[in-house]
Amino acid sequence: TVFPGPDELFTAFTPSEQSSSGGQLAVVEINADAEGPELEPPQENVIFENTGSEPLDLTGYTVSDETSKQYQFPDGFTLDANDQVTLFSGTGTDTDTELYWGRTGTAVWNNGGDTVFVTDSEGTTVIEESYQ
Repeated sequence: TVFPGPDELFTAFTPSEQSSSGGQLAVVEINADAEGPELEPPQENVIFENTGSEPLDLTGYTVSDETSKQYQFPDGFTLDANDQVTLFSGTGTDTDTELYWGRTGTAVWNNGGDTVFVTDSEGTTVIEESYQ
């Protein structure tokens, strides 16, 4: 079917509407199958990058898997343009480039495949990245 034009059900998407802050979060790498125990160094982790042109305030953003495991970025955590942060599943001390979920006992990411979900402070899914 050929549609004659936009109507009230559909609107055009432009990249500038994706992020009003100029920041854009992306998954760079998922390291789900760490060598040795999953929650001990080197821990399983996910590396995120701000691929946008401006700093991105991650206050209120959450990371989760396909189950109910959920991590919330610390209040006031800002990722500068082109900077990366590694989210480790186990325990450690947070820095500007390393964050720790604080899990003990069981890992987050399934070695055989899972999905990384990130939602912003308004509950909108901004990342849905699956791996096998």
